[in-house]
Amino acid sequence: MKNFLFERLRDALELNNFIPKKQIWEAIMVFLAWSIPAFIFVFWTNSYYPDVEFYNNAIKEGIGPNLWNAIGGFGIFAFGIAVIFSPFSTPSVIAHKILSNAYAIGCLSFGLLVGQWFLLPFAQLEWWQKGLFGVTSVFLLPLSFVYNLVIWYLSFLIQNSRQNKSAFLINITKLHWLLRALLGAFVSGIALFAFMIPGFLG
Repeated sequence: MKNFLFERLRDALELNNFIPKKQIWEAIMVFLAWSIPAFIFVFWTNSYYPDVEFYNNAIKEGIGPNLWNAIGGFGIFAFGIAVIFSPFSTPSVIAHKILSNAYAIGCLSFGLLVGQWFLLPFAQLEWWQKGLFGVTSVFLLPLSFVYNLVIWYLSFLIQNSRQNKSAFLINITKLHWLLRALLGAFVSGIALFAFMIPGFLG
């Protein structure tokens, strides 16, 4: 019995189940479709309506991480639930939709953030301020991009539709219910732990 469970777990964790193929192009298209208009909107606002408070507030709220953190955290929790109940389609569909929406919001925020970065008054900064800000930006911008990409990757793993059901989800469904429960509870527990810590999500 023990060997049987480990064989099923090994099949579920096979490397090919974790490698996106054509789906990566879909992720790129979503990223461009949300980040480029956001980037242009920042420059458009700065050039033509710099004093309009509504536009400036919209940019600030779009960059703010609270919405992305909340939806992304809930998506990770839903991912764990979908693993536990992988024989049923509804939990995985819900988790995929939440994670996909969180990824789109992250792409929007990234475009706004980069646009704001280009408009900063670098000429007015001291040399040490430029250096400090440059080092910080080089670290934080790629980090925010990678965080958002992780959200997309989870949505890829849990994809479940009539046209395309992920290999990961297919093999997870074959696992013994106890293993699914442990894996899913671990993932959902991480999300719940983050929500329970004041200030952890932003």
